[in-house]
Amino acid sequence: MAEIILLDLFAGTGGFAKGLTDAGFTIKEHYFSEIDKHAIANYQYNFPNAKYLGPVEHVCRSKYPITPNIITFGWPCQDNSIAGKRKGQKHGTRSGLLFEAGRIIHEFKPQHFIAENVKGLFSVNKGNDFYEAIRFLTYLNTDSPQYTVEMQLLNTSWFLPQNRERTYFVGYIGA
Repeated sequence: MAEIILLDLFAGTGGFAKGLTDAGFTIKEHYFSEIDKHAIANYQYNFPNAKYLGPVEHVCRSKYPITPNIITFGWPCQDNSIAGKRKGQKHGTRSGLLFEAGRIIHEFKPQHFIAENVKGLFSVNKGNDFYEAIRFLTYLNTDSPQYTVEMQLLNTSWFLPQNRERTYFVGYIGA
């Protein structure tokens, strides 16, 4: 299977990295961003060769001249979740970090990205935030499409011991 250079944002304990390695990918170079000290310690335990880059706001190409061919991220969902206050990505305090992930994608220009958020993204702000997320991930604040973006709603119960619906986005360069 292919060797990849992975940049994992909002990395948690490494679910995306674990999924990619379980799927047969070899991580040739591995970088991650996270703010929770316990998650960072767990990530470093699970992936001792991964290099910690700090919070997403500090990740930039001029500081880290790396060339990831895939970026993964599950951006904070609190403002999109039906369990939260439903302020959405522009008016909430956490889910707007999607735009930081987009900035990083635009700077590093990986061939692919995989993103994840809650099902509530479909309905927050009458569905406008979902439409905005798709448009943003496709255009990345430019006038022309940068990525082809596909989306799928999946229930995680078929591969995780929980019954949660999640919205997954896969972006790739090309038609």
